[in-house]
Amino acid sequence: MNGFDKIKQRILEDAQQEAERIIQSAEEKAREIKEAKANEVGKLKKRLTEQNMEAAREHKRRMLVSAQLEMKKKVLAAKRDMIEAVFRGVIERISSMADDQYREVIASMLLNAPLQGDEEVVFSVYDQYRLDQGFLDYVNEQLKKQGRKGQLRLAPDRGQFKAGFVLRGHEVEINSSFEAIVRALRIEMEPQVAEMLFGELA
Repeated sequence: MNGFDKIKQRILEDAQQEAERIIQSAEEKAREIKEAKANEVGKLKKRLTEQNMEAAREHKRRMLVSAQLEMKKKVLAAKRDMIEAVFRGVIERISSMADDQYREVIASMLLNAPLQGDEEVVFSVYDQYRLDQGFLDYVNEQLKKQGRKGQLRLAPDRGQFKAGFVLRGHEVEINSSFEAIVRALRIEMEPQVAEMLFGELA
């Protein structure tokens, strides 16, 4: 083998060795990268799992808080409805009284009202068959016995309230409908009603 051939052979041998070294290095590098990636994936998976668990716990906590708030709202709404039903029931019970009892209540209210005795009285549209001018004539007789004018007259219109009446004087109007009376009493009595219903103040 001449020098030229030896050089060629050496080049081939060196190339082969370098190729093997490169391949080995590449394989080692690939193995290192694979291991690093595997570790990274493992860490990422663990981190994601922890994050997911934390997110799940946070989601659960928020759902519980939201559910508790919603429940509180529903309880408060139910309590308000019950209190409303109590006061609304008062109006219903009074307006559904027997006619004689109802007239007696209205007559007593008129006789104890701060009136001159010549006002116009507006009764409810629901009372057109039990409170009329004939009823006012009876009240006027009682007013005269008290030393007052006794000239109450029936208004030409009827009020859009459930029960009671409205007095129209010369310069003032007194709303004695049961809705207005109950509204005024509710401000004072609602805490007591709440305590009776729920054992707590409103």
